[in-house]
Parts: sequence; C-alpha cells; structure tokens
Amino acid sequence: MSEDSFDLTSMIDVVFLLLIYFMYLPIQQEADLMFTLPAFSAPQENVALPSEQVVEIAPDGSVFLNGSPIDGAGDIEFKELTSTLRRLRISAERGGISTIVTIYPDADSPHQASISVLDACAAAGVRQVSFAEAD
Repeated sequence: MSEDSFDLTSMIDVVFLLLIYFMYLPIQQEADLMFTLPAFSAPQENVALPSEQVVEIAPDGSVFLNGSPIDGAGDIEFKELTSTLRRLRISAERGGISTIVTIYPDADSPHQASISVLDACAAAGVRQVSFAEAD
C-alpha cells in the first residue's frame, strides 16, 4: 500500500503571495487617491458683503427697521419704509454691494403687515428678501 502524499509547499507559497498582495493593496489605494489639502490663503481684504436690513414685525403690527420704529405703521402702503429702503438700496449699490432684507415677523403678528412689508420691498426695488423666525 502506497500512501498518497500531497505536497503543500506550492500551496503555502501561494498563500504567502496572497497575504503580501492584500497587505500591499490598501497602501497602494491610499497612494492612488492623489488628493491635496487646501493650502492656507490670506483672507481677502476687499470682500463685498451684502448690506442686510432687518425688518421686525411686532404682534400689534408695528414695524421696526434695524431696531427703529417706522412711523405711520397704520398706513397700509408703508410709504416711509419704502422710501427708507429705496435710499438704503441706492446707497449700497453705489458701494457695489447688494441689499438683503430679512423679515422677522412675530408669530402673533397680522399677515397683512408681512404682505405690506413685502410690497414696500418690491416698491423700493429690493429683490433679495427672506423671512426668518423671530426669537
């Protein structure tokens, strides 16, 4: 009776080669990414930030522009608000910056006041208007 023998030498060589390959693969993949982190750059001094105007609407419907009350808030057209926003927009455009109006209506404020402020912004030529939640 002869015993069949199986030579494991070549199989061990293949296992070691596979082991080396799978150890080398992640290192190669990391090197292949070829990305670079952004370098530090000095901040630009002449950055034109938009001119932001804040309009707050109180629960009673009174309107405040940048913290100052607007007279004639009972007037549905808000003529004073329109003229003030127009002057602020023209002044900002002369400086080469855009005007943004952010409206902070109170949760209990009448909706008509918000609509009137939007109408005043449109009449003043302000096209960038956004609403924000009042604190």
